[in-house]
Amino acid sequence: MSQYNTADIVSGSETPPYSGANYQDAQDDNTHTNSSDIDAENFSVGDESKPNIKSSKSSSKESQAKAKMVDNITILKYLLDSLSGRDKFAKIIKYALDILKLFIEKSRKNLTVLNPSVLTNYTKVLKNLTLKVALRHPVTVIKVLLLSLLKNFDRKIDFISQQLSTFRYILRFGGTPFRMFSLLGKLNKTRKCNFQIDQIKTIWLNEASLREFLDLYYGIFDELDLLYKLKIWTNKSFYSFVSRQESLAWQYDILLSLKDQWLNLQSLQRRQLELEVQLKVQSNALQLSPILMHQAQNDVSQSPIRKQLLNDLNVNNNSEVQIHKQLKAIKDEKTLVYLDITRLLFDCMANTSDILNLKTPKGTYAVLSLGSGLTGLVKLWITAKRSLCSSKD
Repeated sequence: MSQYNTADIVSGSETPPYSGANYQDAQDDNTHTNSSDIDAENFSVGDESKPNIKSSKSSSKESQAKAKMVDNITILKYLLDSLSGRDKFAKIIKYALDILKLFIEKSRKNLTVLNPSVLTNYTKVLKNLTLKVALRHPVTVIKVLLLSLLKNFDRKIDFISQQLSTFRYILRFGGTPFRMFSLLGKLNKTRKCNFQIDQIKTIWLNEASLREFLDLYYGIFDELDLLYKLKIWTNKSFYSFVSRQESLAWQYDILLSLKDQWLNLQSLQRRQLELEVQLKVQSNALQLSPILMHQAQNDVSQSPIRKQLLNDLNVNNNSEVQIHKQLKAIKDEKTLVYLDITRLLFDCMANTSDILNLKTPKGTYAVLSLGSGLTGLVKLWITAKRSLCSSKD
C-alpha cells in the first residue's frame, strides 16, 4: 500500500508494524529486466572480438569497484534518512526487545521456582540490605539483586517496545485524507461519464481500485488505533472493533501482495528461460559463423540472401553481451522477489495467528515479526546499495 507516497528505495510493498495492512513503502525503482535500452557492446567473430571483450571485462571491473566504493555506513545513513528504513529498524528493535523480555520473564520464573525464599524475602532483604547480611547470605543476596535487576529491566524493555510501536504508527499517520481524495476523484470521474456500465467497469473493476480501497480501509482503522494510543478517544469496546478490522485489512493486502509477487516470479522465470534458450542458440550460431564465413569467401556464386544472413550474424553477435546483462538483471530481481515473498509469508503467519486467536507458544508473533523485519531490511539494504551505486555513475 502507498504508505508514504514516496519512492524511498524499496521495490514492492513493505508491511506495517503489528496489525494492519501491508503498506507499499515506495515504488519499484529497480531497472526492468526487459528494457531495450541496455547498452550493448559491439564485437565480432575472430580476432576483432578480442579488444571489445577486454573492454567489456574492464567495464565490469569498474562497475564492481564502484559498488565496493559504497561502504556500509553510507548505506546505513541512507536507510535511516528514509521513512521505510526507519520503520524497518524500529520494527526489528521492537520485536527483538519483545523476545528478550520473554527470556527475562523465564529467568525470573526459574529463579523464584528453584528458590521460593528469594521471592518471599525479596522486599525485606532489599530494605534491610547491609554488608553484614551480604556476607552472611551471599547467594541469597545475589539472587535477590538479580531478581530486582531483571524486574527493572523488564519494565524498561516494555516501555521502549510500546514507544517504538507508537513511533511506527506515527510514521504511517496522515495518509487517509489523500486516499479519500483519490477515491472522490474516481467518483467524480464516474459521475461525468453518466454512470455508463463500460466506464464503471474500466474505472472500478480492476486491481488498482481494489488496492486503493484496501489502503483507505486499513488507513482509517490504523489512524484510529494511533488516536486511541494517544488517548484522544478511550472507548475500549470500539477499540476492539478497530483493532480487528485493522488486522483483517492487513491480511487481505498480504494475500493480494503474495499473489502479485508470485505472478511476478513466474514472469521472471519465463523471461529467464527465453533468454537462456536465446543465448544457447546464439552461442551455437557464433561457433558456426567462422566456418560459414570461410565457405562464403570461397563460394563466389552464393545467393544474396545467404550473404545477408551471414552479414547479420556477424554484425548482431553483440546481443550475447546484452543477453548476459539481462540475465544478471533478472537474477537480481528474482532475489528481491524471493525476499518479498518470504517477508509476506512471515507476516501472513503472524497475522493469521492473531486473527484466528490460535494457541501458539508465547513469543511466536514476535519471532515471526522479527523474521519479517530482518527479511525486509535485507531487501532495503540491497536496493539502497544499488541506488547509491547508480547515483555515483
